[in-house]
Amino acid sequence: MLGLLRTPLHHSEAIDPTLVGWIRDEIDHLLGLEPATIAILLGIVILAFPLWLAFSVLRHREAVEPHPPADQRPSSRFGVRD
Repeated sequence: MLGLLRTPLHHSEAIDPTLVGWIRDEIDHLLGLEPATIAILLGIVILAFPLWLAFSVLRHREAVEPHPPADQRPSSRFGVRD
């Protein structure tokens, strides 16, 4: 019964080497860049996104009205209500 559920692979590689070669050739043809250049550009994009996200969060925190220091906040025990 379990033998029927298995799907046989048509080759031993994890992915189809012909398809990967075709995709690689198409990307090289469309972009006109060397594979090393494409890898470097993708690496820059992958690293730039988290850095941009962190920068945006820090910039947003500065734009929001900062909270006064704890010693300057009104205390509720003196009858000051929010």
